[in-house]
Amino acid sequence: MIDYMRFDVMLMDNVIASVNLKPDGSDCPYVVNYIKGFNKQFSPNPKGYITKDELERWLKWRVFPKTRVNMDELLTGLGLNSYNRWAIVRKTHGVMADDEIWLRFKGETLKHHDVTLRKSLYYPDIEQNDKNQSVEY
Repeated sequence: MIDYMRFDVMLMDNVIASVNLKPDGSDCPYVVNYIKGFNKQFSPNPKGYITKDELERWLKWRVFPKTRVNMDELLTGLGLNSYNRWAIVRKTHGVMADDEIWLRFKGETLKHHDVTLRKSLYYPDIEQNDKNQSVEY
């Protein structure tokens, strides 16, 4: 079963942070950062509680903006009726076109090649195999 309250922040297939949105005994999310000096972390501290505002500020960089021209079309494609950052992240894993950071929720076994938008760049052999297998004779 997938636990959407706990996730790892991934850089390609490497865990760079772990997040628990509802740790025991606290209303604040708890984050453990495994790397230093990385500009896309929740906090400069190696581990500790963060505010919900800090989480929201970070989360907004993991979804398309509400002002995007084709927002309604994107929401429909995701099976969503309205703009909700968390619902979008649950569907997209926070994958963006301009970096290789994504979220893997506890209980998932996904790898970078399963979620990346640039499969042909990073995994040309997998992309070619997928095309070969989908050809009907």
